[in-house]
Amino acid sequence: MKQTLQEFLDRELPLPGLAACSVRLADRTFVTRCYGDWFTSAQVEQVLNRLALAADSLGYHGIQPTRLGWVFEHSRIHIALRRDGACLGLFVENRPGVTTPKLEGLLEEFTRLAES
Repeated sequence: MKQTLQEFLDRELPLPGLAACSVRLADRTFVTRCYGDWFTSAQVEQVLNRLALAADSLGYHGIQPTRLGWVFEHSRIHIALRRDGACLGLFVENRPGVTTPKLEGLLEEFTRLAES
């Protein structure tokens, strides 16, 4: 899946307002890209790992999320979760107009990428 994912990210990114993105693959490795000085790769990976673990813990309560979002003072984090355990985190600026149909489409397309 890593090659498919690299091609997907190359084709779709960067997007306006996107500060960073990271994918945690099912094997717990990461593919991360930062588009400015807001976040380092290590920060993005650590945050995504923690948020993905929080999403996993919801399963113990009968909740199976496919998309989650957090809003902070200066940024928003959108996460798409796949059944195979992979997840995509988009770290975007928290300002009007940044959450666009393109960003929403990117999250949706990630969940449909073929496993390979």
